[in-house]
Amino acid sequence: MKLFRLLLILVSFQAFSQTLSPQARVSLLTISPGDELYSTFGHSAIRVSDPAQFIDFNYNYGTFDFDAPGFYVKFLRGYLNYIISYNNSYAEMEYWNRSNRLITEQVLNLSPHQKQRVFDYLQNNLRPENRTYRYKFFTDNCSTRLRDVLQVACGDSLVFDHKLNADSTFRQWIDKYAHNNGQEWADFGMDLAIGTGSDQKTGWSDAMFIPDNLMKALDAARIRTPNGLEKLVLQKYDLNQIQPKEKKGWFTPSVFFMFLMFAVGGYTSYQYSRKSRSMTLDKVLFTITGLAGWVLLLLWFGTDHGVTRNNLNLFWSSPLVFPAVFYLGKKKWAGWLFLVFTVLLVAGWLFVLLASEGKFPPAVLFIIITLFMRVVFLFKNKYIGFTRN
Repeated sequence: MKLFRLLLILVSFQAFSQTLSPQARVSLLTISPGDELYSTFGHSAIRVSDPAQFIDFNYNYGTFDFDAPGFYVKFLRGYLNYIISYNNSYAEMEYWNRSNRLITEQVLNLSPHQKQRVFDYLQNNLRPENRTYRYKFFTDNCSTRLRDVLQVACGDSLVFDHKLNADSTFRQWIDKYAHNNGQEWADFGMDLAIGTGSDQKTGWSDAMFIPDNLMKALDAARIRTPNGLEKLVLQKYDLNQIQPKEKKGWFTPSVFFMFLMFAVGGYTSYQYSRKSRSMTLDKVLFTITGLAGWVLLLLWFGTDHGVTRNNLNLFWSSPLVFPAVFYLGKKKWAGWLFLVFTVLLVAGWLFVLLASEGKFPPAVLFIIITLFMRVVFLFKNKYIGFTRN
């Protein structure tokens, strides 16, 4: 095993200065989504193979080091560097196969000069001074980097279809792929965390932040050759077969928060009938709501993700209510903070109903109705805007 690794390292170092033979092939590999959260949207890699030079490597821009100092803090704040890496193609594909992830290969119609440029570009990126980059989920990830590699290598010869996938927003692409992969709760969390920047249309180019979209874009692309404009993809085939995945459960965010809405509504009606003024439920409900608001505020101002700014979910998930909920009926300022929150809640409700255009997950409407019922309860019992007698 040690001898094999040594030979692989020696071949790899030799590859840095190698010239590809006429037998070389450059392919895009698209790997289907996995079961883990980080693999929800799939993966892309470039494969360079040249049997004459004993080269067969996959190049990935989606690698990161779990052992890096301050890994989790950097990840949460958006300062984590990602790394380009390369591996033996068959070893890596065996890993994806064991993970029950479909591998689709597209062999590209590139000239020898273009193949060499792709190879040299990737090898140059592997150098220690070039191999790291600041990952951005929408604009600079494992898929967009490969789009850029091909554009640099091919220049004006590469012609993309500018109408393909141009009319959807970043949020809509996330919703589609998370839903298709049964990751409704992950989709709900991402919808809450991202701001208005994600509601911009991607256009044809930025849509390739999704690996499947990059694959489709190459299918539709053309390349200028001495014989004229030809298809970029020479061949396309699946390298493995996968087992059908089990369907995810019915317990989605919409179902959960709809049940919660009815449960809170039933309990509130019970309190009205008993003339109860207990705030136990409110302390729990608004503590969770307020803490969620503080998290969204931290994501907005305390991170460098970019996409978490200008978050409209702060209309309803407001930091104003925590810890103010524990001082309702005791301190006037707490009541007035809840009064401001009520205005924001109504504004958020109207926005969701009239002008949201898919900017909120459906479950948010159930959450707003639930919170509004409790706000009305607090008003009726003169906790909001007044000091309790």
